[in-house]
Amino acid sequence: IEALSRLARELKPRAVPERHVSTLSGIDYLEITDEKRPVLVGERTNVIGSRKFKNLIIEEKFEEAAEIGRAQVKQLAQIVDVCLANPDRDEFEDMRRFLEEVIKKVRVPLMIDSTDARVLEMALTYSQGKAIINSINLEDGEERFEAVVPLAKKFGAALVVGTIDEDKVQGMGVSRARKLEIARRSYDLLVGKYGVKPEDIYFDLLVFPVGTGDAQYKGSAVETIEGIRLVKEAFPRAKTVLGVSNVSFGLPPAGREVLNSVYLYHCVKAGLDLAIVNTEKLERYASIPEEEKQLAEDLLWNRGADPIAAFAAHFREASSRLVKPKEELPLEERLPRYILEGSKEGLREDLDEALKKYKPLEIINGPLMRGMDEVGRLFNNNELIVAEVLQSAEAMKAAVSHLEPFMEKADSGGRGKVVLATVKGDVHDIGKNLVDIILSNNGFHVVNLGIKIPPEQLIAAIHEHKPDIVGLSGLLVKSAEQMVITAEDLSKAGIQTPVLVGGAALSEKFTDNKIARAYEGFVAYANDAMNGLELAKRIRDPHAFSELKRQIEERRKSAKQETYVKVSVAPAGETRSAAVEVLQDFPRPPDLERHVLKNTPVDQLWDYVNPLMLYGRHLGLKGGLVKLLEAGDLKALRAAEGGEKALEVHETVEALKAECRSLLKPKAVFQFFRAASEGNRIFLQDAAGKELASIAFPRQAKPEGLCLADYVAPRAAGQLASDHLAMFVVGVGEGVRELGERWKAEGKYLKSHAFQALALETAEGFAEFLHARLRAMWGFPDPLDMTMMQRFQAKYRGKRYSFGYPACPNLEDQKTLFELLKPEEIGVQLTEGFMMEPEASVSALVFHHPQAVYFGVGEASSV
Repeated sequence: IEALSRLARELKPRAVPERHVSTLSGIDYLEITDEKRPVLVGERTNVIGSRKFKNLIIEEKFEEAAEIGRAQVKQLAQIVDVCLANPDRDEFEDMRRFLEEVIKKVRVPLMIDSTDARVLEMALTYSQGKAIINSINLEDGEERFEAVVPLAKKFGAALVVGTIDEDKVQGMGVSRARKLEIARRSYDLLVGKYGVKPEDIYFDLLVFPVGTGDAQYKGSAVETIEGIRLVKEAFPRAKTVLGVSNVSFGLPPAGREVLNSVYLYHCVKAGLDLAIVNTEKLERYASIPEEEKQLAEDLLWNRGADPIAAFAAHFREASSRLVKPKEELPLEERLPRYILEGSKEGLREDLDEALKKYKPLEIINGPLMRGMDEVGRLFNNNELIVAEVLQSAEAMKAAVSHLEPFMEKADSGGRGKVVLATVKGDVHDIGKNLVDIILSNNGFHVVNLGIKIPPEQLIAAIHEHKPDIVGLSGLLVKSAEQMVITAEDLSKAGIQTPVLVGGAALSEKFTDNKIARAYEGFVAYANDAMNGLELAKRIRDPHAFSELKRQIEERRKSAKQETYVKVSVAPAGETRSAAVEVLQDFPRPPDLERHVLKNTPVDQLWDYVNPLMLYGRHLGLKGGLVKLLEAGDLKALRAAEGGEKALEVHETVEALKAECRSLLKPKAVFQFFRAASEGNRIFLQDAAGKELASIAFPRQAKPEGLCLADYVAPRAAGQLASDHLAMFVVGVGEGVRELGERWKAEGKYLKSHAFQALALETAEGFAEFLHARLRAMWGFPDPLDMTMMQRFQAKYRGKRYSFGYPACPNLEDQKTLFELLKPEEIGVQLTEGFMMEPEASVSALVFHHPQAVYFGVGEASSV
């Protein structure tokens, strides 16, 4: 430390280059640059400008009101304007309750729109980053500057500054000259007197309606366009903002869409930075016919004898070219759209209207089920991802829950009953729960038995519930073998109910060659939840079921009958592979003590979570979108197909992280051991050389076949082992299953699934984090320039291996690891099937040998 201190005194601190850039943030960061103009501000979460939003607030449906903000972001809004200033209500309380909901649904920056400083101060506490206050002006002199600017500085917010002053004749700047005059005075006060950075000033040059015939506003649109140009030239570090939609007030709806787009185009050319618009009704400028562009420009520039009349006449009978909003569709078309869009906003009201015409079951089996069928079709066509399917299921659950009180007790009308179970010894249930959600919301009654279900419990449940279909799930190879045993036991019990099987350990070949031969009834493999749904629907349709059986029987007859080779744990010889060097020098661990970690910050672990696993495997995003997400390239992401949905899923996960920081409690136990090998066995010793345990590992059955024992120095008789390996167990899963089940029961399917996925990948991230720490403790830390992706690809020295996987498939050996580390202290238990519980746990053996690679010892091609 003293040497570093002397060295530091001789050096000058690095000069940090000054950057003049305008920034805002919610959870996501937003830089306002010329390349991104115009940044779109969603205007519909405003009680003054949106009747629909206003009514939802009056009815105190704050969650549904927040959906409007989410819809704006979905349609490319990068900021959300929030105004709750209804004189008939308590603005403070409405703002508080609305912000509590909307920050769960959007990650973008907030524009807080209020004239009440008390409301502004409270609202800014809900902003997760740098908000923007809308607005201040000089209408009452400096009074509003004095009240609001200190709040902006306290909370780090930017300011919208209206070109309005206290002039009694022309207080609002209509002409370009007045706009510039007021902007200059405001700028000088804010920068010179109040110490506001120019980059935090957003001048509102004011937009006036051009279609009302008001003489004072004729030509005002052009004055605003030119005012933007003048202000940008005078104050290059400041930004500009406009409420674009005001320009078309009073004109036919279809015409408003066109005029707003044409006006926005010209304002952006003049230098406009932020545009407050309804992003759901923004016509693309390039798609507007030339005739309509000309009509719009004539009106904006006030050209011709009567440009208002010409414009109105053209658009009076015209219909919008945009996709019709749900509220404009017939009831029978609106109901499926709720399901397809995964939206609950307005759903209850439309269901109440439908009940006047139809019975509850007619609504469920008619339009609502059509929506779910379309969801299934789009998912199978790769047009929807898992997260969207779960949102649709949430909407379906809400609809059915609303209709249930109106149903007769005898009403069933379902597609059938399904008993689901994860097989004996297996604790993994995230995939099974996804199947539960999909089937339950597609008309099936599901009895979910849970995890670790032995055959006798499954048989009893089948006798009790008399299901039409049985679904079995499992993750590891051992689970696949257990499915064969379960199928045999079902047959012995005289059960022939159709069975669907799924899970990472299975394949169609294994199902055909092993499970189908062990079961006297029908059995089929489902590769994912939606495939399971399609198979279940075919099973419940007599004609489709006959065709399905015929297709599967033909495939099984024509397919080459492969013999399933069980993964052998018997050694294929004992000779050490000559391909692996016998090291002479070994890295030394700092100690051989048992260590328990209980205070690792979960945010630190999230840096080590592989996004391709979390977002790709569990939530269904394509790899290219995940890479853009991780790179933070929001512009490219928004332009990419499926990019908006990727951002929405990312927002869901980030909101979940914020909520779950205190719920996930990472813990770990690890220890270094002296180690020596003999043949295929590794012997573990304590610091004094006392033998603690030994583990025999299988060897690849081929010349120079590998075995994990090869990565440890050979045993020398009567000597202390000079080599070492490490073992660890990490877990974050206490309470995860229970909370996930609670959210699932509440119909919060996406939240439940994402939470369990996050917990699983956090455990994997903890394993990655701890492995990196062990490498550093061993004396070979990762290079400083190593990326996370390189870590995920294991491009470091040494490897870690987990029992039950290809290099060491014997799950029973997990017992030895548990006896040595005693991970029960951190809440991780070993099941009778030698799997860890809770599910969000990872154990591993860690080797330092530089030639260590991942390999399999006896892969079964049929699995």
